[in-house]
This record gives sequence, C-alpha cells and structure tokens, in this order.
Amino acid sequence: MARPQRRWCRFAIALVVASSVAACSGGGDGGSGGSGDPNAAPASAGGPMGRFPDDKLVLSRWAGDPWTSGQKDAAAEWAKATGGSLDIDAVPYENLHDKQALTLAGAGGYDILYVHPSWFGEFAKAGYLAPIDDKLADAKRNPGGFSADSYLPNVLEQGKYDGKQYCLPDFVSTTVLAYRKDVFEKNNLKPPTTLDEVAAAAATLNGKDGMAGIALPGKRGGAVADVMGSLLTAQGNWWFGPDGKTTLDKNAAATAVSFYVKAAKNAPSGVLNFHVDEASTAAAQGKAAMIISTTPSLQALEDPAKSSTAGKWGYAPLAFTADKPAGELIYWNWCISAKSDQQDAAYSFLQWYTSGEQQAKVAIAAATGGATKDFYTNPDVAAKLPFLDAMNKALTTSNPQPSVAAWPKAQDQIELAVQEAIQGNKSPEQAADAMYQAVSAALGG
Repeated sequence: MARPQRRWCRFAIALVVASSVAACSGGGDGGSGGSGDPNAAPASAGGPMGRFPDDKLVLSRWAGDPWTSGQKDAAAEWAKATGGSLDIDAVPYENLHDKQALTLAGAGGYDILYVHPSWFGEFAKAGYLAPIDDKLADAKRNPGGFSADSYLPNVLEQGKYDGKQYCLPDFVSTTVLAYRKDVFEKNNLKPPTTLDEVAAAAATLNGKDGMAGIALPGKRGGAVADVMGSLLTAQGNWWFGPDGKTTLDKNAAATAVSFYVKAAKNAPSGVLNFHVDEASTAAAQGKAAMIISTTPSLQALEDPAKSSTAGKWGYAPLAFTADKPAGELIYWNWCISAKSDQQDAAYSFLQWYTSGEQQAKVAIAAATGGATKDFYTNPDVAAKLPFLDAMNKALTTSNPQPSVAAWPKAQDQIELAVQEAIQGNKSPEQAADAMYQAVSAALGG
C-alpha cells in the first residue's frame, strides 16, 4: 500500500546506519552463494524448500504496521525448517527508500528487500536487484507444480524490469468504496453503483446524524495518486503508455479531479491531512457514511476493537459507468539484493512466503490480496475479507501502481494539483493541465 513519500533521513546518519547493517549481514559480491542445498525437499508439507544451516539473512522492510509480528513468525518458521536465520531490519516508511538505496549503493548488507513500486524501477535500473528467472523456472528448487504460472500474470508482471523477472509480488490491494448499509437504508438510498451516485449520496448524507458524507485521503503521500489512478482507469485512461510517454487525457483527468473536489466538500474537516489511516479511522468511528480508500486500510472498519460500525459496511468497486468497475493494482515487491552472497536462501524464503497458503495468513491480518491464483479460491479468506468481491471486480480492469524511476516526482505534483483544486486555487481543468505537464516532464515527453 502507499505510504507517505517524505524522505527525512540525513545522508550522513543514514550512511552510518547502512554501514552498520552491512557489517552484520551476509552481503557479499553476488551470485547464488551460500553453502546449503537449495533443492532439498521441504522438512514438512507446505514448508520452504532447501537447507541453509550456515546462512544468516537480513531482510529490509518498513516498520510500524500491525502485521510485522506475523512476518517475524514466518521468519522464525522458515529458519526452523531450513536451518538458516532471518533477521528483520524494519525502519519507518519515510526513511525506507533512503536507507535501502544507501545500503545497496554501498557495501551491501541486505539479502531480501521489500521494495515499493515507486522505487522498484530505480533499483532495478541501478543494478541493485538480482534476477530470479532461473530460480523461478527451476523445478528442483520449487515445490511440485509451482512455477511462474502459479501467480496471477498481471501481478507477477510488476516484478519485471527490462524483460527480466526480479521480484515476487505480494500485499496486493486496490481502491474500493465502502458504504454504511444501515445509513443508506435509513435514508432510502440505494447502494451506489457509479461515482456520480457516490457524489450525490455524499452530498445528501453530509451532516446527517453528525456524519460527513464521505471520507477519503487528501494528504500528499501516495494515496491520493492511487485514487486518481483508479478514477482514470475507470475512464479507460492511464498516466503513460508502453513506450513510457504520457497518454494522460486531460478531459479524463479533469473528470477525476471534479469528482475528488465534490467528495472533499462532503468530507470531514481537515481532509487535506487525511492519509488512508485517518480516513478509515473516521469511518470506523461513525464519522462518515462512506469511504474511498485502499483495501488494507479498510480492515479497521470491520475490527470490533477499532470500529463502532463493524458489520454495517457494504463494498463496491469504483465505476463511472455501472458495468465498468476499475481499480489500481497496488502491491509491493519482494526482491533479492544483487550483492547478497546468499541468494539461494533468499529465494527460498521469497517463494515460500508469497505462496497462496502463506499469503492467506498475511491477508487475513493485513486485509490484502495474494499474488497467486490459489489465493482467490481459498474459502477462509473469502469469509474473512468482506471486500474481496469488490476487490476482484475492481482488478478485472486495472493498471499497476507506476514503478518507473521518475514517478515519485510526478506523483507529488499530481497530488499537489488535486489539493489545489480542493482548496479552490485551481479549476479541475487547470489541475488536469498541471498533471499533464508534470507527468510529461517526469517521463521525458
């Protein structure tokens, strides 16, 4: 999921931290490396492949999320099954890019990295990541029947760069609408099927029983661009094409911004400071009749410990036309450092952790989707994620969160334009033009 893109860490401090990680890791000069047997059968059914008694891996990821403990449990389970060890170096999201970049550009130090799409292209282009095509295609080091074909093609594709597979994706999510079924029934409103109906319902319900009509992210930090991406996709448009040049239709962008402005007028005060967590908290506490947000943040709505409205929500994909739902494919990539000398062990963890069975454990806690086909046929997951049907519909027509190296700069300008439109400083058409110019400049035309 998207999180704030601010980069606060100072270069000198980050370099010292990166050096300290390098000192305690098994990072080296690359290659398969390690002294174990990557082809050893799992110690138990469904367990990870290989035996790596001398390998000590370091994994880089963000800190502070509620399912870190689950990953620590998975790391311990992998270590017990393979004989290796896996330490997790978790840092705040705001510092993650810089720490990973400094470490990878230096002596190394990480074996496995959780890489956000907005900087995956940057890392792949710089040569920081190791290709895994040969490992994924090697039947000896994968469980029986497991291959690249086990993944959803459009999701697996996001771990490719310049024709090579570098990473395995997980933490799949998208943007959907949640609405209070009880509130809609009380006010004789039908569940919304189009965004025009969403905007109208937000205006009707705003102020009723102390609620805002709708909550949604307005803070520059990635989520606004995610919503905009879904609104563009729902109109058959996207930021850029296969050649890397912008294909943004200004009329489609203006329509998307216009919807955003209408929704923001009926959102809780302070919407420009709302990221996904703030939006979901407001909805969970009964302060909004609807919410548009990413699926991981929507777990708060159904958690009785966090929500006074649990069990009262319905879910629907975003659509300008009722029979044309769409979304943005949001995901993270699990990647192996090119400088790791324990790439066999690193792949063992990646393959096992992104499998359908393991992702089901993560998904129920994190309110995300998996990347493998069998994940979506798991009845336990479907029963515990009430938005899964809306998510599946949204992903039938989706574009992936951009992973080109220049995207973070364009994303910030896109979100600034939306904010300026919400504040009345730009018309939707002016905001659309600003987006077009920003995307064109970032992508080189």
